[in-house]
Amino acid sequence: MYQVEQAEPTEEFKQAWSAAGRHIQNQVDTGFNWLRANLNPPMAEHLSFRIGNQIFFVFVEAAEFNYKANSKLFEKVCKEANAIPCLMPMAKSLGKWQPQNYGWGFINTESNKAMNPLTIVTDELIEMTDWELHDFAIQVVCAGLEKQSKKIFSKQPSREIDPSIWFQDETGPHYVVVRAARHPETEISLPKNIDDIRQGCSKMSNSGYFAPVILANSEDPFDPDAKSNGNFLPLYRGHGMFPKYPGLSDL
Repeated sequence: MYQVEQAEPTEEFKQAWSAAGRHIQNQVDTGFNWLRANLNPPMAEHLSFRIGNQIFFVFVEAAEFNYKANSKLFEKVCKEANAIPCLMPMAKSLGKWQPQNYGWGFINTESNKAMNPLTIVTDELIEMTDWELHDFAIQVVCAGLEKQSKKIFSKQPSREIDPSIWFQDETGPHYVVVRAARHPETEISLPKNIDDIRQGCSKMSNSGYFAPVILANSEDPFDPDAKSNGNFLPLYRGHGMFPKYPGLSDL
C-alpha cells in the first residue's frame, strides 16, 4: 500500500479537460464506454474509455500538466491495464480550449503518430487484465453503495493503492478495501497488510469495510468441478460478466 498526494487541478486545466472529454465523446456514436470521466485523485490518466476490445488511456496535456514530467506513471499504468496510451495536446484560442491535432486529437505515445482508435478495435478476444478486473469490481461495489444512497467522494482503480473507495453517510466517512478474483475461485481473503491499511486510513476514519468480488463470464458453464478440471471461460473485454458480491464486511 502507498499513498499518492496530488494537488487539485487548476480551473484552466479543468476547462481544457472538459473540452477534451466533449471532443472525444463526439467522435463515436455507439460502443463507447467511459472508464474514467472525472478528476478525482489519484489519477495517472485524465480520461479513459473502452471501445470494443480495446482500452484507451488519455493524458490531456494542458495548463499545468506536461506529459514529459508525468510520463513515467502514465506509461506504467497503461502497461498494467494493457491500454493504448494516448497523448492529447490542447491549445487555447480565443478563450476556448481545443485539441491541437486533427481527428480525435490523439498521439500514440509509443509510435509518436496520430491515431484513430476505431482503426485499432478488432474482433479478437482479449482477456481482461487484473487492472480491469479490479476496476470492474470497484464499479460493482460503488453501484451497491449508490443504491443505498451513500455518497461516494473518492474511488481509484490502482491495485497498489488502498483503500479503493471512500464514501460518506450520516455517520461520517468510511473506506472500502476492494479485492477481486476470477471464477472458479470461491473465496477472497483479507489482504495480509490489512493492519497497515487500517492505520493509514485512521487519519480520516476508523470505519472501514472489506468488499470481495468474484467475476465470471456470463456464458460460463459453472461446472462445480471447474477449479480442478478447467471447465470455465475466461473473462473477455466487452463481454458479459456475472459478479458474486456478498456485500460489505465490517473491518
